[in-house]
Amino acid sequence: MTDKLEQLIAHYVSAHSPTERWQAGECGVGTFSIDSAGRWFHQGDEIKRLALVRLFASVLSCEQGEYTLKTPSETCTVTVEESPFIIVAWHVSEVAQQYDVEPTIICEDNLGRLWPICKAFPLYMTEYKGLQVPHLQLNYGLCARIERNVYYQWAEIAKYNEQRQSMTLHSAGQAYELT
Repeated sequence: MTDKLEQLIAHYVSAHSPTERWQAGECGVGTFSIDSAGRWFHQGDEIKRLALVRLFASVLSCEQGEYTLKTPSETCTVTVEESPFIIVAWHVSEVAQQYDVEPTIICEDNLGRLWPICKAFPLYMTEYKGLQVPHLQLNYGLCARIERNVYYQWAEIAKYNEQRQSMTLHSAGQAYELT
């Protein structure tokens, strides 16, 4: 089952540059930031070209709470207000059956990348603006906050446990509490 789930993950997850192998000096190209809406900025100006944001996202990583853009020749610090990505849509995988994997929820982030909810990319709850909000753990220490409308859609399909007064979402054979 694990090999099949790994095949499904590989089917959906975009490639990320091998930033863990790069150890370069600090860059001098100004400041980068990502606001709570997932918008990217350089020197205070929004980066509006999606292809450029996707390129930066492919070299973004987070280690010990510090976000950086890493290339073989430079490392730039990035200020992130909350989480660098936002899950804006979802669907149940149509290809999971071909890999003989249990129904799997596929999340789409604000850059159009797809992420399966599974052991490798689990859901977890954390505080955001005074409320407990679900987030999806991504690779390279990154995460994506689940947008409110996606959360409400999941609440409709989640299983309610009256004794625990909690909602549980199932994906790839795993159970994730939403409350």
